[in-house]
Amino acid sequence: MKKLKNKSTENLLEIESKERLSSAKINKLSNEHQLLDTYLKSSIENNFSELLFRLTNEKFEETKANVLWESILTHKDKLNKKLKRDVGILVATLDYLTNITNEIISPKITKDQNIEIAAKMATTDPMTGLYSKMIFNISLETEIIKSIRYKRPLSLIILDIDNFKQVNDTYGHQAGDKVIIELAEIGTKCLRKADLFARYGGEEFAVIMPETNSEKAFIVSERIRKNVIKFLKIKNSIITVSIGISSLSTVINSSYELIKHADDALYKAKKEGKNCSRISST
Repeated sequence: MKKLKNKSTENLLEIESKERLSSAKINKLSNEHQLLDTYLKSSIENNFSELLFRLTNEKFEETKANVLWESILTHKDKLNKKLKRDVGILVATLDYLTNITNEIISPKITKDQNIEIAAKMATTDPMTGLYSKMIFNISLETEIIKSIRYKRPLSLIILDIDNFKQVNDTYGHQAGDKVIIELAEIGTKCLRKADLFARYGGEEFAVIMPETNSEKAFIVSERIRKNVIKFLKIKNSIITVSIGISSLSTVINSSYELIKHADDALYKAKKEGKNCSRISST
């Protein structure tokens, strides 16, 4: 019993320093209820509001923070079961507060948190299992910095399901959901592990392609487009997609510009008859 108590004290002392209270240490607290209890009782400042602040840089009133913490732990457990691994308290917190409750609009990532690990572990879109728009935004910024620093190519693909409203109106929203899920599966099979495939919103998807110029991105986009035609059908209706592509350059050198030019190319594909891929002209 004394040995267990000493071990608990050692763990608490390791975690206690506010200056070193990282997401990994908070994750340890989230997994060990007795240790969390001891931590909360050890000082008046050790509270749920403090824990959430360390993870998000956002301040919550203590009663609300307590309720949120319990909900986040439940959400973390669900993600763990779905992904068959421990996603960690950081991913569970950001996903719950950003995508489930909308408590946080623009999450602030503190310096000790590894963005790449968080992005790889989080699959927060409940329908498709793809990365969320939040993870897409974080990852795009990271890949742009890396590509500029090492002078490597980077491309972005944005694809949109053609006439999706008509699919919903004709066959119902369940059929529309099935189209989205199957498209996610088809797209995933066409991509490399290095590519980041995200559900961008509604019937739109986005792919970040490191080490890839626009010509190679076009080849991949056409592979996706043709496989959608081949494998994705609702009764007698053929489903098609339109695709826009942009690549990093001296002119297109920010996430805003990459997204804008890919969107412009997508609009061009729609305007020119849909069911095609177009590369940004800049």
